[in-house]
Amino acid sequence: MSTEKTPETQQTTGAGSRPGAMTMAMQAAAPKSTGPKVLRIGIIQAGKIVEERVIRRRESVTVGSSEKNHFVIHTEGMPARFELFQLVGGDYILNFTNIMTGRVGLPGGVQDLTQMRDSGAARNAGTHFQVKINDNSRGKVVIGNTTLLFQFVVPPTVQPRPQLPAAARAGFVRSIDWLFTAFMVFTFMSMFGFIVYLENADWPIDSGLAAVPEDIAHLIFEEPTPPPEEKPEETSDSDSAPEQAKAPDKKPDKQPAKAEEPGPEKDSPEQQQAVAEKSARIAQEAAQAAEALIVGALSSEAGGALADVLAGGAVTGNAQDILSQAMGVGVAKSGSGGDLRQRSGGASSGVSGLGSLARKEGTTNAVGEGGQVQERTVKGSVKSTPGDEIGGSGDFDSSVVVALIKTRLRAIQMCYEQQLRRNPTLAGKVTVEFSIQPRGNVTDVKVKENTTNDAAVGTCVANTVSTFRFNPGPEGGSVTYAYPFVFSPQN
Repeated sequence: MSTEKTPETQQTTGAGSRPGAMTMAMQAAAPKSTGPKVLRIGIIQAGKIVEERVIRRRESVTVGSSEKNHFVIHTEGMPARFELFQLVGGDYILNFTNIMTGRVGLPGGVQDLTQMRDSGAARNAGTHFQVKINDNSRGKVVIGNTTLLFQFVVPPTVQPRPQLPAAARAGFVRSIDWLFTAFMVFTFMSMFGFIVYLENADWPIDSGLAAVPEDIAHLIFEEPTPPPEEKPEETSDSDSAPEQAKAPDKKPDKQPAKAEEPGPEKDSPEQQQAVAEKSARIAQEAAQAAEALIVGALSSEAGGALADVLAGGAVTGNAQDILSQAMGVGVAKSGSGGDLRQRSGGASSGVSGLGSLARKEGTTNAVGEGGQVQERTVKGSVKSTPGDEIGGSGDFDSSVVVALIKTRLRAIQMCYEQQLRRNPTLAGKVTVEFSIQPRGNVTDVKVKENTTNDAAVGTCVANTVSTFRFNPGPEGGSVTYAYPFVFSPQN
């Protein structure tokens, strides 16, 4: 039987005999896009294509240094965002500036951007120039060291998302590893059941004597074994004598020796009396030695040290004569007890009690001489005049400086009064120069003028000014002031 080839079979056989025929047939069978063309743009830098992109839908294409543009280009004089290809209605317009060069293919031929800008063929939009292009246009635009090549192409066909066959796709249940899942469930149930068992188990707890450990109970309840008793040997005196004679090298017992030593509680009355007499004799000798020492120190005949030091009538060796010179003070006697002997003119006028002292002459009046000495209060005055602004780059109100110094003027005055106590005639002017920083703190404090001729006053004033703080500080920088203080005593 012969098989006749139909024209369709011959066409298929012929197409299949050429390489790539199947691909061409599939491309011919594929649906062609009937929409408008879109831009295809490539970026060339240093002679190499660094980026190529197809703008899948017709829209304005921007370039610049901002990352929000379609293409990021860093070039001097380039704005952050510039619409290179502007879509107006359904047509594209090529925008270019003075820093851009290149060529573009138009219906009238290939045109140079510089010539179009100079000849007026391109529309001047103020900040840039405009040229209308169509779907058949192509060209290049040079921006600094970056070259953009563009042309219009048919938009690519949207490829469907690849999917696996239904037989290869597995659901959630089919993707479960049942062996591993069963092992995890069994482990969880076992651990959970064991925990429930431990929570509900009633474990017995020993109490009382049963809770005492065995080693401790052995020490508490069992009595220790008593040591064996030693039986003393009963021997007579006659038997002990030969034993002592037989053992002459045996050391004597220590207990009889201790018993023979006399203790303090076993002293005889005669020994105790002798010890008491000896103690009394030692105390008497010590008292006599102390008395001789004191008398020798006060006696001028014996060359006493105290008499030599106080020679000249200040103090004599007779204490009674010394006390008789004091008014209202007497020598206590055994008969008068706490009475005081009155004195008038150096002679004894009798003895009176403590209660009669208030009625004696001079006892009710205050002593006129020898009163309490009071230190004279030293006061000084300080005057401040508005200071002068002598420099600085900041802007500051001088009234703020005057107001703050008036509130701290007492501290400045104390610096002057401290030195005025030493020199009552101290007076003069101290001019302090200081800088106020933007934060309000004071720096570079120094004494510019000091006519008081006292460096301590200038140093104290400078240290006090350095603690000032202005709020707010000057604006725009620091400000330097020179502020004078005039000091003069008040009394």
